Amino acid sequence: MQQKVLPGLDETKLAPDRFVDVALPLPLMQAMTYRVPAGWPDVPRGSRVEAPFGKRRVMGVVVGAGTKPKDGVSVKNLTAVFDDEPLVTERLLELALWVADYYIGPIGQATRLVAPPGGVRASKRVVRLKAPASPASLVAAASDPVLQALRDGGGQMSVAALAARLDQDITARLLKLDQMGLIEFEVELATTDFQRVQVATAQAGLETAQLKGRALEVANRLKESGGAVAVRDLVGEVASRRQALKALEKKGLVAIGLEVAERRPDASSQRALRPTPIEERILTPEQSEADTKVAVALGESKFVPILLEGVTGSGKTEIYLRAVQKALELGKTALLLVPEIGLTSTLVRASRERFGDAVSVLHSDMAEGVRHDEWWRARRGEARVVVGARSAVFAPLPNLGLIVVDEEHDSAYKQEDAPRYHGRDVAVYRARLEKAVILLGSATPSMESRLNAIKERYAWVRLRNRVGPMGLARVHIIDRKKQKVPTAILTPPLVEAIAERLSRREQTVLLLNRRGYATSLVCRECGASAQCPHCSVAFVLHRRGEQAQCHYCGLIRITPTRCAMCRGDYLRLQGYGTQRVSEVLLASFPEAVVDRIDRDIAARRGAVEGVLRKFEKHETDILVGTQMIAKGHDFPKVTLVGVIDADVGLGLPDFRSAERTFALLTQVAGRAGRADLPGEVLLQTHNPKHYAIEFAQNQDYDAFFDREMEFRRTMGYPPHDAMVNVLFRGKVEDEVAKNARNIARRLKVTLHEGVLGPSPSPLSKVRDEFRYQVVVRGKRGAIRESVHAALIAEFGPLRFPGVAVDVDPLSLM
Repeated sequence: MQQKVLPGLDETKLAPDRFVDVALPLPLMQAMTYRVPAGWPDVPRGSRVEAPFGKRRVMGVVVGAGTKPKDGVSVKNLTAVFDDEPLVTERLLELALWVADYYIGPIGQATRLVAPPGGVRASKRVVRLKAPASPASLVAAASDPVLQALRDGGGQMSVAALAARLDQDITARLLKLDQMGLIEFEVELATTDFQRVQVATAQAGLETAQLKGRALEVANRLKESGGAVAVRDLVGEVASRRQALKALEKKGLVAIGLEVAERRPDASSQRALRPTPIEERILTPEQSEADTKVAVALGESKFVPILLEGVTGSGKTEIYLRAVQKALELGKTALLLVPEIGLTSTLVRASRERFGDAVSVLHSDMAEGVRHDEWWRARRGEARVVVGARSAVFAPLPNLGLIVVDEEHDSAYKQEDAPRYHGRDVAVYRARLEKAVILLGSATPSMESRLNAIKERYAWVRLRNRVGPMGLARVHIIDRKKQKVPTAILTPPLVEAIAERLSRREQTVLLLNRRGYATSLVCRECGASAQCPHCSVAFVLHRRGEQAQCHYCGLIRITPTRCAMCRGDYLRLQGYGTQRVSEVLLASFPEAVVDRIDRDIAARRGAVEGVLRKFEKHETDILVGTQMIAKGHDFPKVTLVGVIDADVGLGLPDFRSAERTFALLTQVAGRAGRADLPGEVLLQTHNPKHYAIEFAQNQDYDAFFDREMEFRRTMGYPPHDAMVNVLFRGKVEDEVAKNARNIARRLKVTLHEGVLGPSPSPLSKVRDEFRYQVVVRGKRGAIRESVHAALIAEFGPLRFPGVAVDVDPLSLM
C-alpha cells in the first residue's frame, strides 16, 4: 500500500498544534491521541493513518479531533496518512463506534470491522538471519534450533510465527542471538492491496507489421484477446513467446504495463441458474400482500423494520429478491445477510439470476485478496447488491436502502470474539442510521424479534402457507425407549423409510447436530473419559475412532490406548457423530451414495458448495449433516428428513436450549416435500413429551412462543429482562477468581439485585485458561452502564485484561 508521508514546515509560521483521536486495532477501550505534524493538512474522521505505539507502528482510523493534553503529557506525532479522502464513511464510522460502546468492546477492533479486509492492522516484528561474523558464532549457527527454523523459513519469519513453530518462549534466545550478531529485527506494517499484473496492449502499427514465427503468433493471440491481455495468459510458460513479446515491445508495436487485476470469487459458486423474468413468477395471495407492504415501505425512504415470518417453503426468498429489485429501481443499494457461509452460494446464484454482475460477495471463507477486491467493488458503487455472512453487515454500500437478514433467529449471527456483536441487531441499527428498510425473515423468529413485532416496534408480515400443492411435511415422533434396541443409531422405522426413498429414487436428509465419530472414549474400569489436557472437556473421536480431537482448542492426538487415570487398557467408544452415522448408512445401504456436511468438511474451502452441488444434481442419495443442512436449502427430490437425536441440545445448561431445539427441528423439517412430492419427517428421541419436540412435530410456533415466554418471564431471562455475561479468563485460577469476585462485589453495590456469581463457567477451562463468570440481569441500559463502570473502577479506562464482556449473550457456556 502506498503511504503518504507529508513534510514538515517552519512551525513558527503555522497554526497551533492539532490533535486527533485514533482507534488502533489493539485491545484498547479508548482511542489514542496523536499530534498532526506541522505542515500537514487536516486529517478528517474516517482516514487511515500510521501511528507509533510502543515499539510498533500501527495503522488506525481517525475517529475525531483530539483534545490538547495536559502540560507535561507527551503526545507522539502521526507518521503517515494513507487516504486522500476518508475511507470510512461517516455513517459506518458511527456504526462502528456504536458497536464498541453498546457491546463494551475495544474501539479499534470495532473500527477494523468497517475498513477493507487487511486494511487496518498492527505491525509485526520480523527476525532475519545475518551472516556469522566470527568462528564462534559460526559454530553456534550450525546447531541452534532458532536459526535452523529461520533457514527452513527462507531466512526470515515473524517473531510470533517463529515461536509457534518451535512451540516455546524464545524471547531470551532471540536476545542472545541478536547480541551475537546472528539475527536482526525489523518492524513491518503489511496490508492487503490490489493485485497488479503485467498487461500487454497492442499499439498502432501492429496490424500492418510484417511478422512471422513466434512474433506473428503472439500478435495474433493479442488481437484475438481484444488488443489487451495479461502477459502470463499471452505467453504462458513458453520462453520463445516471451522473447517474441519483448521484441515487439522494443519495436513499439506492443506496450507492457502494470494494471490492477480484480480478484473475484470462484465463478462456480456464482453461476446463475436459468433466468426467469420477475414478471413471470406468479405470487401467492400472501406473497403478493407482503410484496406490496415492503414496496410501500421502500418508497417512503425511512427506517422501517419488518418481521417477515413465513413457514418453511412459503417463498420468503422471492419477497427478498423483489424488495432488492425495488430498491435498485429507486437508485438505492441492498444488503442480503445469511447466517452460514454455506448458504451464501444459494442466495448468490438467485441474486445473480436477477441482477447479474451488480452482485458482490463478502464472507470470511474467501481468500483475503478476493475479499479485499469485493469490498472495494461495493465501496466504489460498482456492486449495488452485497450478499454475505455476519461480517458483511459492515459492507461499504453507498445510499443503502434495504437490508435483508435471512434466518434472523440463527445464533451464527453472534460474533464469538470481541467485540461480541450480534449481526442482526447491528443490521437493525445500521438501517436506522441509513433510514433504510430492514427485512428480518424466518420460519421460527427469535423470541426477541417476535416480541418486538407483538409490541409493534416492528411491522409484521406473515406467510402461513407453503407455495405449491403439497403443504408442510408430515412429522412423526419415534420414541427410542419403545424400540428393541434404544441405542441403535438408525431405528427400524427410519431404516424402512430410507429404503423406500432409495427404491423410488428420492433423496433423504439426516440431521445429527454433533460432528465426529464418537463423543467420548470411556474407561470400562474406572469410568473416566479421555480429557483434553488444556480444556475441561472430553476428546471427541474422529476418523473411525483413531484420532482424538478437542473441539475447543483444536488439539489432535492419536486415540489413547490406556486410561490416563487408572492406566487400564479397557477403553470403549461412546456416543456417535456425523462420521459414524455416515459409516452406518454405507453399511446398511451399500448401493446408496452418502455424503456429509459439518464443520470438518467446511474447513476445506469450497467443500460445502461441492457437496451441495452434487446433492442438487442428485448425484448423492443421502446427505448427513449438522445444523448446516437444516436451513435455506431447497432440494425438490428430498422427501424424507430424519433427525437422529432430536433432543441432543436439550440437556445443555443453556436457557435457550428449548428455543434452539424447536427452531432446528422446524427448520430441518422444512427441507422435505418442497416441490411436487409429499414430504415426511421422522424425529428419533428419548424425550418425546418435551414441549419443544411436541410443538416442533406440529410446527406450531405460536404455541411454542407462548410456552417459552412464560418460562422466560418466570426466570427473568431475555427477552423479558436484558442480560450481560462478564467472562474472566487467565492462566492462574486464583487471580481469575479474585477479579470475578471484585467485579461482582462492585456490581452488587450499584445494582442491589440481578447479579449472579461469581462462579466457574460451565466450560471452566479452555486453552489452559481458567474461566469464571458474573451474569447480570435487569434493565438493559442500567446493567450495561454498571458493568462498564465497574470494569473501569477495577482496571482503569484503557484495558480490561483477561475480561470479555458479552452483552445480550445467546449462551452462558
